[in-house]
Amino acid sequence: MRPISIVIIAKNEELVLGRTLNSLLNITDDIVVADTGSTDNTINTAQKNGARVEKLTWQGFGPTKNAALQLAKYDWVLFLDADEAIDTTLFSFLENVSLQDDQLLYKIKFKNYFGKKLIRYGEWGNESKIKLFNKNIACWDNTNVHEKVIAPPGTNIKTAEGYILHELIDNINEYVQKISRYADLAAQKYFQQGKKASWFKLYIYPFYQFFFFYIIRLGLLDGRIGFITSYISAYYSFLKYHRLKELTL
Repeated sequence: MRPISIVIIAKNEELVLGRTLNSLLNITDDIVVADTGSTDNTINTAQKNGARVEKLTWQGFGPTKNAALQLAKYDWVLFLDADEAIDTTLFSFLENVSLQDDQLLYKIKFKNYFGKKLIRYGEWGNESKIKLFNKNIACWDNTNVHEKVIAPPGTNIKTAEGYILHELIDNINEYVQKISRYADLAAQKYFQQGKKASWFKLYIYPFYQFFFFYIIRLGLLDGRIGFITSYISAYYSFLKYHRLKELTL
């Protein structure tokens, strides 16, 4: 067992949480599922798979993740979403990684899936995020959406071996509803920052986003799925800037 806490924030994730927890067996004795109000079988699923369940009030992504960070038993923390399992290479990396240098943060690469199909190109074809760090050195910023890990000068970022296996899109309608909620949060964030929805952002940028991810980032090589994911990226841009415009009227 490694002195690494694994923290997962969850709400109504019983359908995917078991797969994630099964991929983590025997890495650590501290897997924390921070539940923010589940009404399904998430809590039972977590407990049956060896996780410690703690209840948190939802405060937005950044603040909630920082609150969950304080629940970790160990200084080193791996943050995962409920639908983010790990592959065997990443499992081996976590078993052997040195935890002596507190100034190191680790990015982990993603394999994102549309149903059972791997997304190889476009926006989600080459994704990586900082997921493993020492909680005494780094934390999340306090934004309500699109939160980022922040750390003081002098820290270094390395890329871990292996992948997070992420079921990005399973049901298109549910995913569109999800990005609609994200668009609202992003618009509110931009409004609070004093940003404006320019004519370019409102009417040209969504088309640029589609072109960039479908053509420049080769989403077309993913076939029909590449078209759909590029369209979703463009639609998200359209939504957030039009909702920002509404807030400034």
